Amino acid sequence: MPSKKKLLILSSFGGYGHIASANTLDTLLSDEYDLDVVYPIKELRIFKLPHGEAFYNYLLMNNMTRLTNWIVRWITAPLFQQRRKKIERMIDKHIREKKSDFVISLIPFVNYPVSEAARKMGIPFLIVTTDNDLHNWACDLYKKKHNQFKVTLGSDLSTSKGALLAANILEEEMEITGLPLRPEFIQMKSKQELRSEYEIPRDKNIVLIMMGGTGARLSCQYVKAISQNLQGVHLIVCAGRNKKLGKKLKSIQLGKGNTIDVIPFTEKVHELFALSDLIITKPGPGTINEAIACKLPILIDRLKPPVFWEKANMDLVLKYGIGACIRSLEEAPEMVGRFLFDEQLRESVIRAYKEIPTNQFANRIKPLIEEMMGQNISGEVVMTSRSMTSSQ
Repeated sequence: MPSKKKLLILSSFGGYGHIASANTLDTLLSDEYDLDVVYPIKELRIFKLPHGEAFYNYLLMNNMTRLTNWIVRWITAPLFQQRRKKIERMIDKHIREKKSDFVISLIPFVNYPVSEAARKMGIPFLIVTTDNDLHNWACDLYKKKHNQFKVTLGSDLSTSKGALLAANILEEEMEITGLPLRPEFIQMKSKQELRSEYEIPRDKNIVLIMMGGTGARLSCQYVKAISQNLQGVHLIVCAGRNKKLGKKLKSIQLGKGNTIDVIPFTEKVHELFALSDLIITKPGPGTINEAIACKLPILIDRLKPPVFWEKANMDLVLKYGIGACIRSLEEAPEMVGRFLFDEQLRESVIRAYKEIPTNQFANRIKPLIEEMMGQNISGEVVMTSRSMTSSQ
């Protein structure tokens, strides 16, 4: 039996989306490939600090959006550009040590030097994007020389496909697959079956509130605003590993006829989506992607400006007509009520979802890798530039 081909996956600890995407790749590909996940930004030690991603997470956790936007707009790209050769050597070393046959990047800013390392080793390079705004991903890619190169995209927005075209990436090098989506979101139990398992009354509409690590205070504010101004609503609120938040949520006095489930960290997030009739969330690409997969009406928290690369996710929801933005807590109950009880609006969202392409990431990623590696489905290997180089 031939040994498995080896994939080198570049991920990041900055936010959870990159790690979630790496886990998705592992689920989809590990039966046929060996995956090695590395973290180049952590290894890079900018200013000799090993925790640049931790600083980024600290900014987001403390809602320092303006500072985060300023740093990413004006400082981050030049820092990576100045370290281009170092990044290339780092990736080259990983490829050699791990005997990688293929490189996949799940991160922005580093992709030109990564493409050079892959090109010089004669192996394919695939960028799997996890955002709908790809300006940070396209950094220096106009210099790209690698021919065994492709990018997967979530959509054909001007901020995604348009950003790559502006960086001289060819249309034939782009694959619109949808953003990485966990397989659990493709085949799920029925809403009725899950309602019984979670013991939620059938006569109540379910609102999922998912604010992420940065939204602890907002979760409480939304629960108070909605539960004290609407009736007959069941709230599911994700508290993650924040036990303090969980206690606060459970202590909130709900309005008449309303109930709540406070959910700690769980691997069954897909079930919470499948249960729900509506989601209130931050404009992060992962959650928006999962909500779209479940065809949920989406209300996006817009009480404060988002990090600039997440604005594209808001634009996507508005463009499709599947949700709206909440700009004040005072308007939240009315907006929730409309998306739950206004039949005309509900029908409009249902029609809109029929026009949205189904996420094809899980179906397309393996054939795409096989195509780029010169393999057919049965695993028969065709000569690639790397194998030709090694045989000389």
